[in-house]
Amino acid sequence: METKNNELEEMRQQLGILKEKIDGQKLINDKLIRQSMLNKMSFMKKYTWVSFFLLAYIYVAFFSLREQFNMSWLLYIATVIIMTVNVLFDAYINRFSKDQFLNNDLIATSKRMVRMKKLRKRSLLIGIIGMSIWSPWFFTELYYGASSSNGLVSPDYMWGTIVGGLVGLLAGACIGIWIYLRMQSINSDIIQQIEELTKETE
Repeated sequence: METKNNELEEMRQQLGILKEKIDGQKLINDKLIRQSMLNKMSFMKKYTWVSFFLLAYIYVAFFSLREQFNMSWLLYIATVIIMTVNVLFDAYINRFSKDQFLNNDLIATSKRMVRMKKLRKRSLLIGIIGMSIWSPWFFTELYYGASSSNGLVSPDYMWGTIVGGLVGLLAGACIGIWIYLRMQSINSDIIQQIEELTKETE
C-alpha cells in the first residue's frame, strides 16, 4: 500500500514538473510571437519618419518650383496643407507602443489592427479624390505659368518638367499603393497570429 502511495506521489511530482515545463514553453512562445508582431510593425514606424523628412523637402522644393514656373500661392498653400494633413493622418493611423504588443491584452491589440486597416482604407479613398483634383490643377498652372514667363522658361524645359511630373506622379502612385498593401498585409498577419495564439490558450 505504501509502495503504491509512493508511486502515486512520484507520478504527481513528475506531472507537476511536466506542467511547469509546458507552461514555461507556452510563456516563451507567447513572448516570441509578441516580439515578432512588434518587429513587423517597425516598418510603419520607419515609414512615418521618412514621411516627415519628405514633407520638409516638399515645402522647399515646391516653393522653388512655384517661383520658377510662376504658379499661384493658392496652389502652393493647398499643396502644403494637403501633404501635411496626409502625413499627420498617416502618423495617427500607424501610431503604436511596445506595451500594446509585449504586455497588453492581445484581443484589444487585434481590434486596434482592424481599426488601422479601416482608417487606412478611408485615407486611401480620400487621397485618390484629393489627387484627382490636385493633379489637373498643378499641371494646368505649370503649363500656363511657364507660357506666361516671357521666355524665362523654354518650351523644351516646360514640357520636360511636365513629362517628368507625370512620370513622378505615376511612380509615386505605384509606391503609395505598394506601401498601402504592405501595411494592410502586416496588420492582417498580426490579426491572424493573435487569433491563432488565443485559440491555443483557450
